[in-house]
Amino acid sequence: MEIRLECLTCSSETLILEFTGRSDRKHARLLHKFPSMDSVTVCTRLRFDPNCFGISTIFSYSIQSYINEFQLRVNLIQGKRVQLALLVHGIHGSYQEAFDHDDSWHSVCISWNQNGGRWALFTDGLVVSRGDGLGSNSIGPDGLFIIGQEQDTFGGSFKKDESFSGSITELHIWDRVLNSSEIYTMEKECSPVSSGLVFKWSGAAMEIESSLTKLWRDIPCQVQICQTTVT
Repeated sequence: MEIRLECLTCSSETLILEFTGRSDRKHARLLHKFPSMDSVTVCTRLRFDPNCFGISTIFSYSIQSYINEFQLRVNLIQGKRVQLALLVHGIHGSYQEAFDHDDSWHSVCISWNQNGGRWALFTDGLVVSRGDGLGSNSIGPDGLFIIGQEQDTFGGSFKKDESFSGSITELHIWDRVLNSSEIYTMEKECSPVSSGLVFKWSGAAMEIESSLTKLWRDIPCQVQICQTTVT
């Protein structure tokens, strides 16, 4: 009797946005009308430019009455691990070490709930840090969600020294808090959870600034389907 394990690696193409160097122009705006949100989860896959250091913005969400409504920022220090921080209602959370600054693709998920301002940060499918105290009011509606830039005015006034440099893809948004099991499953299956999904990554669902590089490549995540046969 012979037991054989055969595995097939599956992947599919997706849009990858490349932010080459810091710029006060490069960005993508989500074409989505956001309601008021009591809770939210944002997940994405990204790769940081290994030659870029300092503070930069992965995404920013602003409303007319409050520019710094919801943001994910990064601090890149030479020789240290990537540090991520969430901002809600202008309250800046502390930077949390996430993963090595190694020019590799990593997944990042951030969740937030207005009940106590609880938040959680996940990288590569596993929780990195949790906390509370980041606001207790819902995230405001009808805002602008910008990838790659901080908004110093509603939808504009970008600054080069706060911009994102690297590559980003597969950004999805849910109107609820995803639990640890769901995020781990997404990492293994390379596919977003459908329940509560309000924005799914698609070039047609974004307004992409013309100087951004758009690539179609395999999703930087691989799932293996294995089958055991006995002969």
